Amino acid sequence: MSEDRDTLAATKLTRTEFAVVRAYAQGMRPVDIANRYLLDPDDDDALTEAQAITRILSLRDRLVQFALQHDRPDIADMFEALRGRSDVGMTRRVDALSSLEQLGQGRPQQTHEVGLWFGPSLARRLTAAGLLRIADLTALANRRGSSWWRAVPRLGPKSADTITRWLIQQGSLEGTRPVAWVRPYVTPALAASARQPLRAMPLARGMPYPVPLEHMAAPTHESHKALYAHVSWVRRWLARPLQSHTLKSYRREAERLLLWLAAQGLTLAAFDTDAFARYAAFLQAPEPATFWCGPAGPRDAEYWRPFEAPLSAASQEAALRVVRALMRAAHRDGIVGVVPSLAGGPHPGTDTHRTGGALPVAASSGPSLNDADIAAFLDWLERQAAAPVPADPALADRRRVAWIAAHLVRQGDTLGAIAARQCTAPWPTSAPFWTALSAHWNARGIDPRATPHASLLAPLHVPPTGRAAARHGPGSLSGYSPSGLDQLLRSIWKDYVRQQGLTLPPFTPKMLRLGREAA
Repeated sequence: MSEDRDTLAATKLTRTEFAVVRAYAQGMRPVDIANRYLLDPDDDDALTEAQAITRILSLRDRLVQFALQHDRPDIADMFEALRGRSDVGMTRRVDALSSLEQLGQGRPQQTHEVGLWFGPSLARRLTAAGLLRIADLTALANRRGSSWWRAVPRLGPKSADTITRWLIQQGSLEGTRPVAWVRPYVTPALAASARQPLRAMPLARGMPYPVPLEHMAAPTHESHKALYAHVSWVRRWLARPLQSHTLKSYRREAERLLLWLAAQGLTLAAFDTDAFARYAAFLQAPEPATFWCGPAGPRDAEYWRPFEAPLSAASQEAALRVVRALMRAAHRDGIVGVVPSLAGGPHPGTDTHRTGGALPVAASSGPSLNDADIAAFLDWLERQAAAPVPADPALADRRRVAWIAAHLVRQGDTLGAIAARQCTAPWPTSAPFWTALSAHWNARGIDPRATPHASLLAPLHVPPTGRAAARHGPGSLSGYSPSGLDQLLRSIWKDYVRQQGLTLPPFTPKMLRLGREAA
């Protein structure tokens, strides 16, 4: 405990320390108190009046803290005023001291302020980080795991180790069962290397903990072999050439789905419309949370979890898009007969939901945009692109580029095709389109006849990132990437919704095809 003296708050006073405060409350001279109770026998020098008062008042402060730990603010208030002593209330103070002396060491409560249980310096750092009560500290540890302390400025691993050990020692009784304050994956900062490695296991109902895709082992029970065959198929599906961020996203959603299927006693072949709806609801609140949710961590740790928390609306939509892509691939390979859908029931896994060269519009479990929403957005965007004297030329060009890209998407182009277009490529010849395109080229300071291989669309200002600098270096003719156009269109949509004071469902560039497909 000596090493933690500056971190953890002082505990109950000793009998001698209670006697010091009692004598002071009764009016005994501080020097006499110090020489009788506080003087070190090996020290030949007597304490001065100032030194004696300082030591006595430090004990007074500990006494006040001890009273608050036992939820006795009345006694704490009594001794807060001890600095200005008088005979008034002396008897009450002595009686209060006697009652406190009979109490054992206080027990921390979630509602207690951190200053009651941690030293002043540490308590100030925790409070500055918004951790006012023990409940705030416990919630942060459970949310962030063993690395919770990195969210607290000026808090090092040594202090974090002491606090975490203290939190682990605490708990409460739920009925007759002890309940820990922090979850098992919250380990002391200096003991993180001692974590238990993850053990591979087959997917089955009642698994003690979830495992990532690479730790899903072959089953020994016959009834589990059908799902494991689908695990093997998912691994082959993910083995295709994919960009690293796409692979991680697909793998994450695939293992979430496989784990859920195992918990439900299902296989991919049984993932029908009803199961799809239940899975979509599950993403909003994975339960039990102790099994499904935990802080981000190594995939080979025993307390790895597929979720950090329930998914936001946007993350739910992204997860369901990956599930639809997985189920379409499973249909093509004959694993499922139909691809389940949340909107309008199951549909065949072919691309019959696309018309001509149209981009698919993702189905949604909630309200979605309609033709009128997209038409109103395009009208607004065209007016913004045609503004004669814009107040912000850079913003005006971004909206101009967004209108050009939206126009080309409506004509059937993908964002990848638009990003690959050069100034020599054929384009629609409508007057508004030509006017917007010419204005964009003028803003970039290029002549398409002199630089025919320049990108059709390019940003005026390059973002301050290494990737952007490499793509748009001196003399480069590169333009927007497909992801850059996607981000631009989404950003301009948000501007439109905010300016118009609207509340609309989520938007993706693919939705620009709405209304055009029926033409």
